Amino acid sequence: MTHVWQWIGNNALNIGWLIEGIADFVRLKANYVPEAWAKPGDGERWDKGHSSIAARFLDYRNGLRNGFVAELNKKMRDSYSDKFFVDLLGKSIDQLWNDYKAKFGN
Repeated sequence: MTHVWQWIGNNALNIGWLIEGIADFVRLKANYVPEAWAKPGDGERWDKGHSSIAARFLDYRNGLRNGFVAELNKKMRDSYSDKFFVDLLGKSIDQLWNDYKAKFGN
């Protein structure tokens, strides 16, 4: 049902990780987390592997700015750019990933 309210960046390429990550972020917030999901800090990159890695990363970023995921979704109405992360959080997606990994010691 999450996909019903999601914007998809006007069919932007290579954002499947984000579309599925947002859906799994909603599952995480609703406390429907399967046992096999990635733990906080898991993963080599935010856009590789199971979408639970992206969901955990989105959860971390939402903790930096409450409402981040909703604001990101809103920005994706007409397009997608990695610059959205700088616009919303003041750091590049790579910087945010490095901060996330450092926080959880992975």
